[in-house]
Amino acid sequence: MIVRLATRRIYAVELSEEQIQIIYEMIGDILKKAVENLKNEDKGKEVITILSSDLSTSKRFDEILLDCTDNAYLSKLLYTASDCYIRFAVSCGLNEQENKCREEMKQIILEENGVNLDSISGRKKIFKKIDVWMKVLSDIVNIERGKNK
Repeated sequence: MIVRLATRRIYAVELSEEQIQIIYEMIGDILKKAVENLKNEDKGKEVITILSSDLSTSKRFDEILLDCTDNAYLSKLLYTASDCYIRFAVSCGLNEQENKCREEMKQIILEENGVNLDSISGRKKIFKKIDVWMKVLSDIVNIERGKNK
């Protein structure tokens, strides 16, 4: 999000609305890979346990995926996306639509005690909700950019 020049000057990167949307689409793809990875690592039960606990209300979906993945490369990508981009979008202000997306993802996963993580149709539901969530986050960032111009 910043560029450092050889003169040691630092400035913020100017991203267009389209570029921001592309960034969040790529983050959505990373989240989808993390969901697929959970199935491969048989970590679905761990996700269900976290989502079912009282702590899950303070954790975002991406943070839960990060906690449950053992793939080092995927974990690094997910950490960067979660810590920088998703955290920034969420911190721009509580958005009712964003909260609704997160709650719907949680409900999809908790349906039938996590069966949706194992079934293709269930993962497709989760993937659609991830796409909606990323769209909402990119819209939040674009609105915030407009305020700061």
